Parts: sequence; structure tokens; C-alpha cells
Amino acid sequence: MIVVHFPSWFPNADSPLNGNFILRQIGTIAHSTSSIIFRHTNADLELQLPDNLRIHPVQSKSKGGIPYAYFTEFQHLVKNYGKPDFLHLHVALPLGPIAAFLSRKYNIPLIVSEHWSIYQPVNRGQIKPLQRWLLQYIYRTAAHVTAVSQNLLDNIGATVPAAAKKPQTVVGNVVDTELFSLKTAPLPSGKKQILHVSTLDNDAKNIMGILHATRQLSLQRSDFELNIVHDFRNEEAETFVRDNGLSDFVHFLGRKTSNEIAGLLHQSAFFLLFSNYENQPCVLLEAFSTGTPAVTTPVGGIPEITNEQNAVIVTPRDEVQLAEKMDIMLTNYQNCTPALIREKALKLCSPEIVGEKWMEIYRMEMQETRAGMGTSTKAQGH
Repeated sequence: MIVVHFPSWFPNADSPLNGNFILRQIGTIAHSTSSIIFRHTNADLELQLPDNLRIHPVQSKSKGGIPYAYFTEFQHLVKNYGKPDFLHLHVALPLGPIAAFLSRKYNIPLIVSEHWSIYQPVNRGQIKPLQRWLLQYIYRTAAHVTAVSQNLLDNIGATVPAAAKKPQTVVGNVVDTELFSLKTAPLPSGKKQILHVSTLDNDAKNIMGILHATRQLSLQRSDFELNIVHDFRNEEAETFVRDNGLSDFVHFLGRKTSNEIAGLLHQSAFFLLFSNYENQPCVLLEAFSTGTPAVTTPVGGIPEITNEQNAVIVTPRDEVQLAEKMDIMLTNYQNCTPALIREKALKLCSPEIVGEKWMEIYRMEMQETRAGMGTSTKAQGH
């Protein structure tokens, strides 16, 4: 079986984490099938990929631009290696129209997997008319639709009617569960550590709400520190910390590797996420994989991966309640059982579980394709 992947989001030199969760999903099937990533990409970016997975770079300097380059390269691929069994599109735009066209032209089933929060009700109004038309075209072409949460699947169907008519499966994000291993050593002595990891996008992650709640909490107790890992700086947040005397409580750590984030989780009493909207946060699954509980909001797909054992839930945008829940968790985090938290996470996000879900979809769609070919042959016989 050969699968050609079209990832609309892909790591680059400026944003090395952009779409890294897509690469992790693709990597789960590398041992089961040959996978080719079709992507115009920065050749200078070094990526560690499984042996059975390779990137086919698309050069987009031709007169026809990026679409023509994809069509030409795909034609060469089919000529040299034969027609692949599936095209797999990861995030509908911008590569979706190209993948859908190739799917129709070569009669290859198209799987569409979505991670984009644009379908959430709070963001849906940002979709432009042309984008809506393109999304309809892409999802009409799709043989199967997947998303990282049932919540996202429901919102895709509400946004794009064609998607609601297709077979659908929830396939969650994947975590390197060996790297994000179970914490076994006692937490370090001294101040209790809280960890937050995000882009510091205030609209989505409500970083200012976190800081307001932290300031309230700092007036009641001084035995904690909030460590913030972030891809980009947020000057408003940094100014707030400085002007409110929170420098002893809040530490902006900048960008960290996965190894470093795993180490920080092993030292943290709990993970903190105060999002206004989400799909299925990888960072939350990473925390659970180490046995670290969370204080989080019940938005998007988060209720699908949380329970009383692994999380304390707080109402979105309620900063007073957030301070109260942080206070409670700082006092009671030791009542959580890391092994139980990790056990549930492994059933959700381990590479083995996610990879098998992909293979089940491919096998099912291959059977559907063969059944369709058999029906067509019988019809021609008549």
C-alpha cells in the first residue's frame, strides 16, 4: 500500500513546530505502509523521519506556480512508481484543491484529516466565500473525513454540508509516549511548579486571563511558580508581569524542545490551559502521558479526553474561578494518581493506537474501492 500525503501545515525554519503533530500522525503508519509526503518545503530544515517515510519536495519556481508544480511532480511519481492507493490531505486549505483535483483526475480515494480551528463557531465567520466554495469541493471529493475530536467533526459538518455526508472517524493527536514517560521521582523541593505551553495567542489561549488569575493567587500564597513555554514573545504579557511585580512568580522560558518540555512536566505539580477554544491540544495529551494532571477549560475536544482523575475544569474566561482552581490544585495535586492518568492517555494518543486507526480506515476504504470496482464491472457486463 502506498499513501501520498499532502500536509497543508508543515515545519519550516521560522516555525519548526508548525504542523509537527501532522508529521507525528503520519509517522504512526510508516512501519505499516509506504508513505510519501508531497510538499513544497524548505530543504534546509532537517527532519527526523521513520525509514519508510520520505518527503518528495515540490519545486514551485515554474511559470505555472505551485499548482502546476504539484501536478507535474505527481505525474512523474505515477509514471515512475505507479498510482498510489490513497491521497491523504492533512488540513483542507491551502493544499486541498490540488489534492482533490488529483484525486478526481487519477481516480484515487482521498482521505481528509482536519486540525484547523476555523470551523469552531467563534471563528467560522472568518471563512471567506471562495474558501467556503473550495471546502465544499474538497469535502465532496473526500472518501473519508477524520478529525482529532468529535467536536471538530461536528463543527466541520455544520460549516461544510458536504463533509457531514461522508464517513467520519475520530483519530486523535499522537504523543511520543516513550519520551513523555511516567513521572516516578518526587517533585523537587521548593516552590511548586505550574507549566503552560502555547503560542501565547491571547484570542485562543487567553494568556492574559492566566496572568490575571496568577496575580490574584500571588496575593494569597507564594509557594508556586508559573513556567511558560512559548514559540513567540507577547509584549503585553511581559509588561503585565513586570508592572505587577510578578517576576518571582512567572517565568517566560521561550521555545523548548520536546525533551525539555517532558523534563519540565516531570517537575510540575500540574499543567495549565485556559483556552477560549481548542480542538485537541497535544500539550494536554503530553501532560497526561507523564501522569501530570491539568487545570483546563472544557472547550472543543477537551471534554473527550478529561475526567475527574486527570483534570480540574474551569469555566472559560472566568479568571476568579481559575485562581480558585489553581489554589485547590496546588494544595491537592498529590491526590492524583499519575499511573492512572497515563493509562487513559496511552489509550488515546500512543503511536500504536493512532497508527492502527489509520490502517483500519485505509483497509476499509480499500474494500469499498474494490467493491465499487466489482459493481462497475458487473454493470459493464450487462
